[in-house]
Amino acid sequence: EALPPSAATSARLLLAAAALSPFLPRLAPELRLQAMRCGCFTALGYVTQSAALVDTPAATVAFLGALTVVVCPALAAAVDGRRLGLREAPQVWLSAGLALA
Repeated sequence: EALPPSAATSARLLLAAAALSPFLPRLAPELRLQAMRCGCFTALGYVTQSAALVDTPAATVAFLGALTVVVCPALAAAVDGRRLGLREAPQVWLSAGLALA
């Protein structure tokens, strides 16, 4: 019998956390909390994506996952007021184009 997707992802992320935890003390103290918070949000994203695969076609889940490459810079521009023109941030446009290709 197969392991549920969320359990498999959780095990994978716990293994990654165990492998990388020895390097946490070397990280600058002001970045530790931010790094752990970022890791938690990344893990949450993986777990919810795996759970979505139970009821949703894989193509839809993959499209929505790739769409974050477009949504995140748009939110950065709307919320933070960052300039994301082709001159200021060419990597954003390259990433968005590759994600939607």
